[in-house]
Amino acid sequence: MTTAAGLRYTAMTVPWHPMVIATMVGAAVLASGHARLLVIPSTLLAAAAGFAFDDPSHETLAASPSSLLHRRIGRLVVVIPPTILLWTTLVSQGVNGRQETLTLAAMFAGLVGVTLGIAGVAAHRTGGRGGAVAAPVLLLALIISALFQPRWRPLPLGDVPGGWPALQARWSTAALIGTLVLLVSSRDPARRRL
Repeated sequence: MTTAAGLRYTAMTVPWHPMVIATMVGAAVLASGHARLLVIPSTLLAAAAGFAFDDPSHETLAASPSSLLHRRIGRLVVVIPPTILLWTTLVSQGVNGRQETLTLAAMFAGLVGVTLGIAGVAAHRTGGRGGAVAAPVLLLALIISALFQPRWRPLPLGDVPGGWPALQARWSTAALIGTLVLLVSSRDPARRRL
């Protein structure tokens, strides 16, 4: 069980500057008055959440009795609530209607899920520094997705056949797949069979 003191120490090791930068840029974009740009703060905050796994003590804690999954959950408990709060504050100004709200929430969950899945895998390969890899890979995934026809687009940032329900279903699926990838990548390396 993660204690309040443990969460406080975890919060001190989380790099918060990507979140601050994403919030400032997102607020500046929304201040321009273009409601169609709501996807930009969502993408920036999701990419900033990927830095949650950037842990300077990764090498030291690799052999700790606390599992990798337990340490990552502690970091997510610290990072995800402020990310959601910032996203809600930024995006709520330009949302019209229940369906658009649900779709934007599903898109944000999908973006965060994909980012955390990428960051989880990248943290294994980069010695606990997955955030710097997750943001560009997320952007590349969005660009590649935009190259598909709208009916086959896995990560749609615009209209697709089927309207709001189709967008919600695709982003919810992306969130689920990203979460599963994160869970698989959070298995302790010490517990794997040789």
